[in-house]
Amino acid sequence: MIPIIVVSLTHLGIRGSAIFHVGKNKFNKDELVSTVIVLLILASLLGILLSVAAYWIYDEPSFTLLMIGLVMLVIPGRLAIIYFGGIFLGNDEINKANQLNWITNAINLGLIIILVWVLGMEIVGAVIAFLVSGTIVAIYGIVILMRSFRIRIKFHYDIIKSLLRLGILFSVSFFILQLNYRIDILLIEKLRDATEVGIYSIGVSVAEQLWQLPLAVGIVVFSRTANAEDRSAMTATTGVLLRLSFLFSIVAAVVIYFLVPYLVPLVFGEEYFGSIRIIQLILPGIVMVVMFRILSGHLAGLGRPEVTLYVFLPALVINILLNLWWIPLYGGEGAAMATNASYTVGSIGYLIVYSRILKVPVKDILLVRKSDFAQVRQVIKGLRN
Repeated sequence: MIPIIVVSLTHLGIRGSAIFHVGKNKFNKDELVSTVIVLLILASLLGILLSVAAYWIYDEPSFTLLMIGLVMLVIPGRLAIIYFGGIFLGNDEINKANQLNWITNAINLGLIIILVWVLGMEIVGAVIAFLVSGTIVAIYGIVILMRSFRIRIKFHYDIIKSLLRLGILFSVSFFILQLNYRIDILLIEKLRDATEVGIYSIGVSVAEQLWQLPLAVGIVVFSRTANAEDRSAMTATTGVLLRLSFLFSIVAAVVIYFLVPYLVPLVFGEEYFGSIRIIQLILPGIVMVVMFRILSGHLAGLGRPEVTLYVFLPALVINILLNLWWIPLYGGEGAAMATNASYTVGSIGYLIVYSRILKVPVKDILLVRKSDFAQVRQVIKGLRN
């Protein structure tokens, strides 16, 4: 848990900042990529120091020096995957960015099977698998980068300043967004019992599977927007992707609504029967966030991550207040209703701000056209190419 928290603190939003800077050619690309790697080294050292401090304060006797050392060494590899992914996406090399993730997961799974299941190394085996998979992929990433860029470990203070200035906005916006997604579970833990936390968590995790496609589309939109020279064409493409993804999500949500009474007991067991109502209640809010997922990719590609912060900070306040009011009264169902309200306010607010920034009427963004279906194949083909 500690390295995961440390990585979330020390990534500094550089992935998003790198996508924007590389895509927009803000600086010489060799110097820009070199600076990202310098920041990676500094962030890794900071992460290791924070981990040492955390373990020293936590003072858990069951953590051996070997385990602590292995866990700290995980941090550079994990940060490298995040940072390098930003470079590849900024350079419109989406396949390479995806490779970093699926190769890491494949190696990690293979090593866990060998070290944990076969050799019985338990927690140490899992940590070693995590470390080795991240290290191998980090080395793979740096080799690919060295083939495309002249990398020199040198401080370019103007580039560092620009990367960090935008990166901090990405980082803070991401933090506020994650709080919106998880504050309900934290408050249920405080206000209700552990059983209700489990039931609610299962329900939310099932419903959030609707975000997988929009999340992937949003990343592609982010990358392509950062590289796009024709702003109006990219706005039109984003509109098509939004309308079709939103329509697909509505249909999928209706299907899930009627299927979960049969699937939840089958997959999770009768003890999680209460998750059915949670899933059904939270689906409207989940669908609304689909709109935000795609539009935010477009504005992020334009270097406007702060819009997420401005819109979802008030939504977070609404989320907290409604959860504090409704959880004691209605339990997990109250949390689901509070989440719906927060997600809806945030997503509609983001749509309105997006409309004003891009100067496109809301109705033109949302209303599905026959031409959308005719264009979908061309859009998908263009995104792949």
